[in-house]
Amino acid sequence: MKKTMITGVQPTGNFTLGNYIGAIKNFVNLQKSHDSFIFIADLHGLTTYQEPAKINKTILDLAAIYLACGVDPKETNFFVQSKVDEHCVLGFLIAFQCRVGELSRMTQYKAKKEKSGGSVDLGLLIYPTLMAADILLYDAEVVPVGSDQRQHIEITRDLGERVNKKYGGMFKLPDYYISKYGHRIMNLQNPLEKMNKSAPADDKGTIFVLDDVKITRKKIKAAVTDNDNKIKYDEKNKPGISNLIIILAILRDVTISDIEKEFENSNYGEFKEVVANEVERFLLDFQAKYQKIRESDELIKILQAGEKEARKRAQAKLETVKTKMGIMI
Repeated sequence: MKKTMITGVQPTGNFTLGNYIGAIKNFVNLQKSHDSFIFIADLHGLTTYQEPAKINKTILDLAAIYLACGVDPKETNFFVQSKVDEHCVLGFLIAFQCRVGELSRMTQYKAKKEKSGGSVDLGLLIYPTLMAADILLYDAEVVPVGSDQRQHIEITRDLGERVNKKYGGMFKLPDYYISKYGHRIMNLQNPLEKMNKSAPADDKGTIFVLDDVKITRKKIKAAVTDNDNKIKYDEKNKPGISNLIIILAILRDVTISDIEKEFENSNYGEFKEVVANEVERFLLDFQAKYQKIRESDELIKILQAGEKEARKRAQAKLETVKTKMGIMI
């Protein structure tokens, strides 16, 4: 029997090459071998203000991006989170099992609280309880994530286990899937900082998947490296060139060793040219698919079909949860 896999992404910011390599590509590679669900996490996106008039467009833009990245609606149930109310209901019930202290210790919460000067909304604090519901609702066993989401999967396991012990087993506990390489694609100008889809559109270190390829080439050519001029992977001592090696290896579906061997006699300028060519090839193919999908009438139909299957699964699970908790159905 196939294991259930689920992942989601907020319809905020601008999708980056790092988002594709770090999470979506893993999902695409695994979707045929799993019972797969992927959702656009529009409810999570509301933890920061979103202009209401633009939300629907942003959701459809992101849906087209996912499909252009290789998410296959024949293999994957693809839907919008807010269309399945059971996410909110279970998130509320899960919140009763969670302590304020453990939520306030979450790394992302602390970082955003500090950045905001200490003023944060309740939604940011209870973000992990809704995320736990997203996963537990479908008995997901595999969750492809970037390394910065590992803590959220760990608290999901803790909460699921807590509920199981209190009310009797009702949830499968998930494991995160993080690829050995590529789970953090770094900023080209600051290779110690991850590419961020919330970065401004003119950020010189972030490759956005809808960027003009001429702009992308300039960003790669100007990527910060070091003075060694040797194409060798060393994340600690050579973070800039190591980042470019990972990008090329992942896009080519080869190993880091393959890249090191191929370019052992090349200099940084020559290597950057090859990376720029490979990224350009990927982006041109991706952008052509994106435009076709975004303009298609099938986009809404795909989301509706995924929503129908997701709701069926979610309703059945929530009925089980309510029964075990003693809530009248």
